[in-house]
Amino acid sequence: MHVTKKNEVRNLKGKKALILVLALVVSLVGSTAFSENDSLSVDFTFEIVQMNPCVTCGECMVADTQIWSEPGAPLVPYRSVTILLPQGAELEDIKVRHGQPIVQKGIELPWGQPPCIHGENLLKAGMNETIYGSDNMYPSEIFQVVGVEYLKGCAILNVNLFPVQYMPQSGAVRFYHEMTVKVQLGKGTKNKLYRGLASDKAEVASLVCNPDVLTTYEDVPAPLTTEEYIIITNDTMQSTFQTLRAWKSNFVINPTVYTVSWISSNYAGTDIQMKMRNLIIDKYTNNGCKYVLLGGDVAAVPYRGFYVSTGGYTDSDMLADMYFGHLDGSHNSDGDSNYGEITDGVDFYAEVAVGRAPCQSVTEAQNFVNKVIAYEQAAKPERVLLHQSRVSPGNSPDSRCLAYRSDDYIPGDIIIDYIYEENGTITKAVWIQYWAQNPLIVVHVGLGNTNCYLLNYEVGGTVTWYNSDVASLTNTFWPWHTSLSSLTGQIEANDCLGEAYVMDPDNGAIACLMNDNYAWYSMNNACMYSGEFIEMMIRAFFSDGEERLGDMLNKAKSYLASSAQCNSTYRWCFYEINLIGDPESPCLTEREQ
Repeated sequence: MHVTKKNEVRNLKGKKALILVLALVVSLVGSTAFSENDSLSVDFTFEIVQMNPCVTCGECMVADTQIWSEPGAPLVPYRSVTILLPQGAELEDIKVRHGQPIVQKGIELPWGQPPCIHGENLLKAGMNETIYGSDNMYPSEIFQVVGVEYLKGCAILNVNLFPVQYMPQSGAVRFYHEMTVKVQLGKGTKNKLYRGLASDKAEVASLVCNPDVLTTYEDVPAPLTTEEYIIITNDTMQSTFQTLRAWKSNFVINPTVYTVSWISSNYAGTDIQMKMRNLIIDKYTNNGCKYVLLGGDVAAVPYRGFYVSTGGYTDSDMLADMYFGHLDGSHNSDGDSNYGEITDGVDFYAEVAVGRAPCQSVTEAQNFVNKVIAYEQAAKPERVLLHQSRVSPGNSPDSRCLAYRSDDYIPGDIIIDYIYEENGTITKAVWIQYWAQNPLIVVHVGLGNTNCYLLNYEVGGTVTWYNSDVASLTNTFWPWHTSLSSLTGQIEANDCLGEAYVMDPDNGAIACLMNDNYAWYSMNNACMYSGEFIEMMIRAFFSDGEERLGDMLNKAKSYLASSAQCNSTYRWCFYEINLIGDPESPCLTEREQ
């Protein structure tokens, strides 16, 4: 366990075993042709490089792609592309053309394993004999239509492209260097959440492959009255949160505090959660709302539970504060008692950023407010802590992969502390020592439960960090903290570990982004599923410059929206990550009143 600069660890990645197979780097060509009449075309190119397929960490060295993983089936790369549709157009048909494929023979692609939760001991899946005993193309199609979603009123078509098809019996791979997605359009309607703000268009432009189509979206006047930041709390804590409102007024336009009781009396809805969401939709549409702080634990500010099922597990009441930020539709189109079902038309792109202050009393609310104000005024350190403990016996698969992948996005002038169980037992004293270095960010990897997670699993014995241990920290700067562990963000329970970190008035963290239920990974890759969301947080924070906590989480999730739409395990992970903290707080800026 030691402190090292980023460039000193590059050689570690080169030590992974190499298998010679076909690889791709995706580069988007900004060649978008749009006919006002009925069609839109977007060209994509793919380049062959060497790759390391799904060994050690399960990393496939393919830029901007993910691995399509079905148990027993070949692991193949895919790229989720986001294509902006013109305003007022609707999707009628899609065709994908490709150039002459390059064929390479003698390839053995490994096969996928079932998703599993941390600590679960599953038997590995064998190869699917039907697939591997055939020379039928896998996948059978080179694209998959995921669907049309809306971000800030702009229509985004999500499509998965498969530039590699595999013929298992003969070991041949077809690689498509060029693909063109052609979209047939029909006349549709303008989305009711479209505001036409320059900031909205900039956000959409940063996500889609063809931002030039934004010229088809009309400019509209900005709202006359703006409320960029709102706080929803109860009557008891209202006056305390007025202090935070006053502080925020120096940096955002007209922050406002609303109480649950006032919302209940002034907005329509079948329950208080729907009334709260209708308030947010109103303030977003008419008053320019960008950030929402839910100022209270679930007894003070209710949550909406979502239904999700994957891998033999079901949660019918998963706390999903995304309900209050993803504002298209109702998340319950069939009108039953379960929100978030596959058939419920769930909205996967957020209009506003949402965070929760899990306080239950005036004292706790005052502690939270004081902490946020002090944090925003503090100088921000240039240091990150990346932790690893094992998530399965023998460290198979290797859980160091999250550090290996995350540090690719961290600038070279940032000091990175790597503390790995593989290098020696991580004790509580070691954890306290590294937090005392005052990192900007802390990433934890390990098994967990509602009120604890493991700092160390096997090497030298198990070391468990509990809620009660947070008070023993001595850090004088509060980092934002995320964890690849199960249940540590279970806000609806009585004080999860994430709450303990944030609600400690002296030490701990300024915010936690953690899981409400089980974390998921693949036996091929310890960083698949839940780990990918953390990796995308680091990407959004450093590469995209999303320094505000709520914006960072929204951007991270947007990268995996397509995966969540078509895969139940990604959907589970998408729902369960919530922000415990203030969504508007900037994490790189030192604010002055």
